[in-house]
Amino acid sequence: EDLFQIRGQNGLLHCSIDPLPQVCRKKEVLETSDQVLESFYPVSPTIDLQQVNVYKEEMNCTGFRGNYPYPHAHTLYFLETADPNCKLRPEQFRAKMIMFTFGNALARAHKLYGTQPQSLLERPVTVQAVGTNGRIFQFLVFQLNTTELSGDDGIKNQVWLDEDVELYDFAKVRPLIKKKEVKVPAGLAGYKPETFSKFLALYLHGAV
Repeated sequence: EDLFQIRGQNGLLHCSIDPLPQVCRKKEVLETSDQVLESFYPVSPTIDLQQVNVYKEEMNCTGFRGNYPYPHAHTLYFLETADPNCKLRPEQFRAKMIMFTFGNALARAHKLYGTQPQSLLERPVTVQAVGTNGRIFQFLVFQLNTTELSGDDGIKNQVWLDEDVELYDFAKVRPLIKKKEVKVPAGLAGYKPETFSKFLALYLHGAV
């Protein structure tokens, strides 16, 4: 029964002509009904959220005009800020990614199927996200299966997360020298091409 407002900057948004294909098919989606969500009871899950007055409760905006040729959110890109006053902890950063992918998927579902809650969408809405500080990447795929959010039972929405994936070990302008010995050479050290392959796979998802 709680009303949530998702707001703020979600970074860059990669759009596409066609929607992303769903990750799980109908049989697997129906099986989520048997899964039990973790509970914070007796603590409210919204205990640390800021309470505000929302005067336009029915307003849902995807940010896309009706005739826009790329109306589907494909991938959201989040860049961690270097400002220590605004820096999120890794779990907070990943939660922000989930929140914005969910918000984009829900707004799109309302555009396609209306705002009345539906226990099972005819076609799930999939949105991806990539978060990084330049060295460590977070890869996320969110699939919205239902807009019926009033309870914890029934069909669930799904999220897949590959967290704290390193692109390289070090990037040094000057070499790290200890006791007249080069411990870490200047330049890029410990590059992991499989991380870039994951990034590329998300970028090309639905195109090939």
